[in-house]
Amino acid sequence: MFLLLVRQIILGLSIAAPIGPINLEIIRRGIYQGFWPSILVGAGGMTADLTLMFLMYQGLSKYLIINSVQVILLVFGALVLTYTGFQSLFTKKESVTISPNRDTDFAQGCIRPYLTGLSLAAFNPLNILFWLGIYGSALSETFQKDNLLKAFYISSAIFIGIALWNLNLALTVHFSKGILKPRILRMISVGSSLFLLGLGIYFACKAVMSILLFMT
Repeated sequence: MFLLLVRQIILGLSIAAPIGPINLEIIRRGIYQGFWPSILVGAGGMTADLTLMFLMYQGLSKYLIINSVQVILLVFGALVLTYTGFQSLFTKKESVTISPNRDTDFAQGCIRPYLTGLSLAAFNPLNILFWLGIYGSALSETFQKDNLLKAFYISSAIFIGIALWNLNLALTVHFSKGILKPRILRMISVGSSLFLLGLGIYFACKAVMSILLFMT
């Protein structure tokens, strides 16, 4: 049992480590707003992933292969990623520095980073397809055990690994941004924003192509 839990935690770390929209937004929030907003982005992403895993277990996976559903996912993914990319790209330069009212700002807007992470994970077609693959291999095998509660407990170890990675990333950004110049921080932020924007445009193009193909 212990070795199985460790294996699932390592799987969670491997899932979360590749650079993607959630990691980039964690970095951006860590640069702009500090540790807790960046953690909340990761928490929102994990909430969406956990919900998606549960829905797939309930039979959602068979509907995700329908063409019309895939087009809807592409459209929503394009909107969310493009909006987030534009919003990040046009953030004022002054916000890269630490605000003296950061605690007050966080108290007033702590829900926004959480919802950003939730939407990035929930409406990212690549994330959904990725979890389809994970569910089809590791998770489906686990959920076929005779003890459903035990199977869910083991599978939840994946999210421990994801949480550990999010914590590590948020702490790294939090403690390293103090030794980086504002210009470097701004370049990192702009690069992250452009990546999100480019991914959104890519999904928009795929959605248009899918619609045209569906109409012919």
